[in-house]
Amino acid sequence: MNEMSPSIPNESDPVCVIGGGAAGMMAALVAADRGAEVVLLEKSVLRGTNAQLSDGLLQAAGTRYQMELGIDDSPELMMADIMRKNGGNASVPVVQAICARSKDFVHFIADRVGLDLHLNTSIPWHGHSAFRMHAGPTEHGAELVSTFRHVVRQHPRITFVDKASVSGVVVEGRRVVGVRSGHGANDVLGARAVVLACDGFGGSRKLLATHCPDALAAHYIGSENNVGDGLLYGLEIGAAVERMSSWQGHAHVNPKHGTHLSGGLPYLGSFMVNLNAVRFAREDEGYSELTPRILAQPSGLAVEIFDQRIVDAMWDNGVFRQGYEAGAVRRFETVAELAGGFALPVDALEESMRSFNAAAQGELPDPFGRVSSGTPLVAPFYGAMITGGLAHTQGGLRVDVNTAVLDERGERIPGLFAAGGTAAGMSGEGVAGYTSGNGLAHAFATGLIAGETVSP
Repeated sequence: MNEMSPSIPNESDPVCVIGGGAAGMMAALVAADRGAEVVLLEKSVLRGTNAQLSDGLLQAAGTRYQMELGIDDSPELMMADIMRKNGGNASVPVVQAICARSKDFVHFIADRVGLDLHLNTSIPWHGHSAFRMHAGPTEHGAELVSTFRHVVRQHPRITFVDKASVSGVVVEGRRVVGVRSGHGANDVLGARAVVLACDGFGGSRKLLATHCPDALAAHYIGSENNVGDGLLYGLEIGAAVERMSSWQGHAHVNPKHGTHLSGGLPYLGSFMVNLNAVRFAREDEGYSELTPRILAQPSGLAVEIFDQRIVDAMWDNGVFRQGYEAGAVRRFETVAELAGGFALPVDALEESMRSFNAAAQGELPDPFGRVSSGTPLVAPFYGAMITGGLAHTQGGLRVDVNTAVLDERGERIPGLFAAGGTAAGMSGEGVAGYTSGNGLAHAFATGLIAGETVSP
């Protein structure tokens, strides 16, 4: 990396993107394709990104994949679903912009990045009025990130720097004109624009205690890189923040295996019991708000139960298959064997199974208000020990529709942009406002917009 003194930016200065995850790579590639020289600074490829650890499911409306299957959807319907779930607590213009550009980032990933996408129609995700989750062949974020990174590394106008040392941004007057690329006074990389795409602060116990104390009990499943770097860089120069209490929970984390199962399991018919073999919640509510209900159970644990039909339906999902192959999912021929496998009281589990199946068939009302699926679970049964997890935080720097970072007066900080988890998300406050797919939709759409905005 060339060191240079900051100055008033000109057309020859590079765009500097801090963070090589979903939002950062999208911003870098879009800007480079439009003629910008880009320096992409990544803290650690080895430690991974949140996108890499995810299901890799892309929430988008109005795509050609939906049209090919005759699925009627629109950005307006997607936005209505998201705003309903977050209780109307998000920036309406920003959410509108993300939903409007969602089909564009999906098509960009297919056409420019070259990932063979399909529309997942096997899982009716909670809060979605239409099938709108898109994915690559393995339905895993690792495939998405590796494919994207290969294209980024090959681009002649992108300099990709791994193990980059960044300690903040440089300001002249009110304008951001560079990045402190080390800890010395002269370690400065000049930039015509800086995009903060460092994700959130799920890996910082200190910031969680301040902003999301209810997430501290959750098992963190995000990247070690995500300790709020971009957030702190913005705060240091007067940026405003919003919805800092917001976080995405994950109700299907396997605590002893380092894996997690798909949040789509309950929508296909799984149910959960605590260590007393008693159901405790409506399993088909959103998996984010289900997280604290699991953590409130004895030892913060539960057992998720499903059958062969559900295993077969989930097999193409990469994170489910990863958990299965790691041994987190176990097969049993009878309810009694399942109870023995997880040290559950057999009589209580048999009663929970009977009552759940009766409700599933409409013979009895579900005690938690779950809608009858019409399909009971049948042997062989599968079970997995689960706990509640923290996937990523959703609060961040306040941005406008062009991803420009705003100060407390609502004015733009010239030269500074934020995307992905560094920018405030679409999920309201707390844990319950998250809609499945919000994270990657927000990351790729804001990355796309940022890349366009900072282009020459």
